Amino acid sequence: MQPGLLAYYRANGKATDPGQHAHLYAGLPLEVSALVRSVQGLIVDKDFVGLYGLALADRDRLGEVDARYLSNILERLLAKDGRPLLQAREPAARFVGSCRDYALLLCSMLRHLGIPARIRFGFATYFSKNPDSYSDHCVCEYWDETQRRWLLVDANVDPVVKSKVGVTANELDLSCDEFLVASNAWRLARSGQAVPDRFGVPSIGIQGLWFIRGSLLRDLAALNKVEVLPWDYWGLADRMPIDALPHEEMPFLDDLAAVLASSDELAAIQAAYGRDGLIVPALIRSFSPLHGQTEIEVRY
Repeated sequence: MQPGLLAYYRANGKATDPGQHAHLYAGLPLEVSALVRSVQGLIVDKDFVGLYGLALADRDRLGEVDARYLSNILERLLAKDGRPLLQAREPAARFVGSCRDYALLLCSMLRHLGIPARIRFGFATYFSKNPDSYSDHCVCEYWDETQRRWLLVDANVDPVVKSKVGVTANELDLSCDEFLVASNAWRLARSGQAVPDRFGVPSIGIQGLWFIRGSLLRDLAALNKVEVLPWDYWGLADRMPIDALPHEEMPFLDDLAAVLASSDELAAIQAAYGRDGLIVPALIRSFSPLHGQTEIEVRY
């Protein structure tokens, strides 16, 4: 293990910092399974609201998914219900978020407890009965000191999602086949072992190698503690049309995937992030589920 790596992922960054709401973390349980249950009682996935009997038509509620920083998410939660975070809310009173928000909150709590954690962007295989379907997704990864390894955890998979969607994966310890980090997805698609159009969000017609490229950049940013939104695009991923994929950039992206495959080489990951077209700039393009394409100023 590279010196300083675990210390780096123990500290919160701009997006995962609870800010003035840090006092809400008082009394957090040390067991990861208990933390996951707490997160599940605070967030409801915008794509799964129907599973809980909810029908959200309020644009303000649906727009919650664009909250970029955890401090804003906690603020919205408190506005609905001022009770401690360890007390589960009814689904209608939870924050309406995405997979990234479950991962963000869990990552923040783990770091607050001194447990190394990071967000990973990639693709899940457990939401579909088709074994060749790779759904755009985001999970949390933490270092288990007892086992001396990283564990992938999907707080998005609560008992309701597990039963109604039919998820059989162990959400507390996902295998690398159940959740493919973006670099593995890129290498699989580039080698011909998987069809590129099986990666993405086919239900709304966005999939392919260009989509994996965007996930690759988001995962690189997250490994540098810049946890962007799932629909953020910048640099090499920000092409118009968005699915443009210049052939001359492919070797560069292959090299990037190789760097990210060794996700414990912190110096290499930080050096890669500093290269042109990869670092998150102050102005990015975001494709909000509610507001559509827009340019956003960010502060990481």
